[in-house]
Amino acid sequence: MSDDPNKPSTSAAASAKPDDTPLFPPAKPGKRVNYGTNDTLELLERIPSELVDLKLDDVLTAVKEVDNLCDYSRCKTKTSLMGQDCQHCKKRFCFKHGLPEVHGCGEEVKRDERKNFLHPKPMKTVRHEKEMENAKKRLDAKLKDMQVGRTQKAAGTGKKKKGK
Repeated sequence: MSDDPNKPSTSAAASAKPDDTPLFPPAKPGKRVNYGTNDTLELLERIPSELVDLKLDDVLTAVKEVDNLCDYSRCKTKTSLMGQDCQHCKKRFCFKHGLPEVHGCGEEVKRDERKNFLHPKPMKTVRHEKEMENAKKRLDAKLKDMQVGRTQKAAGTGKKKKGK
């Protein structure tokens, strides 16, 4: 193999026609496309940003399908209708892998439960947190009502013509 300066490099030739090549390997008939991962962020890191701009529909389809799959590695069970969200790792799993001990959060759960048991929050702190949460909800509702009132006034400020 010789390095010819007049010959275009393979990376330039590959980026010249990205529309012809499929973004993901085609699926076998009757099977789903294998994206290589169940993690959306990992999937997006693998795809160069130039390709994301060019093939946005394919990328969005892939992300939507990966988001509906169990996040446990090598599990392809759909979780769009039935699934569990882990409180610790914030991932979505099928019922088979939903327990923290099964998908790898067992030690973290033990640590948190031990901390809560040995150092419980005082009732005064719990009551104060609930009061703050309720006050925030009331404030948000009031701000939303004020915003709606402002938009209604802005829409009705024009002068009306008197009919004959």
